[in-house]
Amino acid sequence: MDLAARDYIDSLEINSIPWNRMFTAYGTADRYPQLLSEMEESIDIDHWKRAFFEISDFEHQGTLFLPAPFVLVFLGRLLRKLLEEGRGEDIVKWMLDQFAYYVDICVEAENSEHAHQLERLSDLLEDRNLLPEECTFDTLQDFFEDPEAVSDALFYSFYFYSLVVLSQVPEILDQYEAFSEESNELKGKMMTLA
Repeated sequence: MDLAARDYIDSLEINSIPWNRMFTAYGTADRYPQLLSEMEESIDIDHWKRAFFEISDFEHQGTLFLPAPFVLVFLGRLLRKLLEEGRGEDIVKWMLDQFAYYVDICVEAENSEHAHQLERLSDLLEDRNLLPEECTFDTLQDFFEDPEAVSDALFYSFYFYSLVVLSQVPEILDQYEAFSEESNELKGKMMTLA
């Protein structure tokens, strides 16, 4: 990952993301900040899974949506926090399974014919790639029915930048000398890129 991308990812703040203007499989990501906050505050695996289930509509049946790379940034931070504090081992194991699933999706997209990604992760947040400020149910329906609403470059960027973010997970695990088997598995998956 280049330094500019890493700096941008490190500088992201949850309130700087226009979640309410991001489309998901079932609507918008407007509740994501609240759900991420709940996940950060809890180490109860059942509570964590419930919150994650609500936030997981950034992916549906192997398709990623606009919030994906941004949610993964904050999930990566949660992973780091849990490892740093030495708690929530069952949550960490569960998270790593989810990350492995997302890596598989991204690697498959990368190894398929695709457009060229947008130049920077921040380009995903350009106004033209977001829903209108005042997004109604009808607006959202019209958006989903418009075959040209999402360009090929934007669509591929969901996968490309999600994989960029996910490439940090083995680094985090290695830094804390934790879950070496899972770290190696993730590295192996990413090495299968054509």
